[in-house]
Amino acid sequence: MKKSVFFEFLNRRKNKGFDTFLSEAKLDEDYIDWNGYALPYDYGNSEEEYRAIREQCAMFDTSPMRKYRITGDDAGYYLDRLLTRPVSDTESSRGMYVIFCNEDGTLKDDAIIYKFSEFDYLLMSSDIDHSKYFTALAEKLDCKRLSIRDCTTSMGGVALQGPLSATAAVTLGFAGSDLLAPFEFRWFPFGDDEIFVARMGFTGDLGYEFWMKTELCDGFMQQIVSAREQMGIAIPGYGLSALEACRIEGGFVVAGWDFATEADPAPGFERNPFEVGLGWAVNLDAVDFVGRDSLRQRREDGNQYLIRRFQTADEDIPGEGSPVFARKDNSAVVVGSINCASWSWGMEKTIGNVSLLKDYAKMDEYWVLLDGRPRPIELSRGPLIKLARRNQVPAPLGIEG
Repeated sequence: MKKSVFFEFLNRRKNKGFDTFLSEAKLDEDYIDWNGYALPYDYGNSEEEYRAIREQCAMFDTSPMRKYRITGDDAGYYLDRLLTRPVSDTESSRGMYVIFCNEDGTLKDDAIIYKFSEFDYLLMSSDIDHSKYFTALAEKLDCKRLSIRDCTTSMGGVALQGPLSATAAVTLGFAGSDLLAPFEFRWFPFGDDEIFVARMGFTGDLGYEFWMKTELCDGFMQQIVSAREQMGIAIPGYGLSALEACRIEGGFVVAGWDFATEADPAPGFERNPFEVGLGWAVNLDAVDFVGRDSLRQRREDGNQYLIRRFQTADEDIPGEGSPVFARKDNSAVVVGSINCASWSWGMEKTIGNVSLLKDYAKMDEYWVLLDGRPRPIELSRGPLIKLARRNQVPAPLGIEG
């Protein structure tokens, strides 16, 4: 298991560096395997990390994400046929959330794409190595003027999230970053080089991502230390537990958690975009992308599943895949399953995502079984929290919204 570039900098465990942590920790209990790197559930205390995100700001090491630089005269043509909505007609200096599908319309993966120019893009998926698939599709499309380069290890990244993230970005020396609109990015000078700063995030909060060559990471850490001193706040790192609570609150889905992928195969858990609330990222009137005809048919036939958020005051957390029940004709029937669940320190509730059979979308009550006893859960659509500061332009400098 590899150590990510910012691990030691973010780690707050006393006398426990990466090697000690890894020797004592258990996979899927204390950390997960993220693209071959150890992503801890926390760097010291999950609740403190969550509070920092929602009340000040905190950092997440995004470096392990898969990154592909896609360039050449055929880049836009290729991406428009890989992804479920076109990117070639998007303005440069923009990021987009995108998805791509299998031929049968089921989701293959989701990603962020950054457009530098008409012929230059950076595609970031989470942890699946799609290199062979990307190359095969390029050959099928006869894209001869195309380069696809995996640059995962040559780039480091940090997400800075929370109400003080714009203040922190400016304090770090990126003057004007508070003027960025959501999904917009800009290159900023950094020493003798450049870093690009994007107004992006996965917490449902105000936030930014900073992407840089790995050799610039040490200098960036020094800037963080200086910003901590100037602002008088900790700006801690946060791990998977705090991220999971925030992303569920914000209404986000994750490949492998909310639908099956080739890296996390689960027969019967394959989903199309409409079944996980990602229909807005599909343009069926666009070019003939992979899976378009199947998605047209699926939309015409209707979905089998819907995604819903759940919440309950019960502190016990149901496991992934736990059945969800409702009552029909005086009998308990299984109407869906738990995709993921987390404790929300802010809401003081257990929250999560449910994959719900469409035919049971309007039942009077739902519940799960914990320790053999029924525990009621409340289902709803959309995000569980909505923070005005997330989309405010200019971004607030200080705590507002």
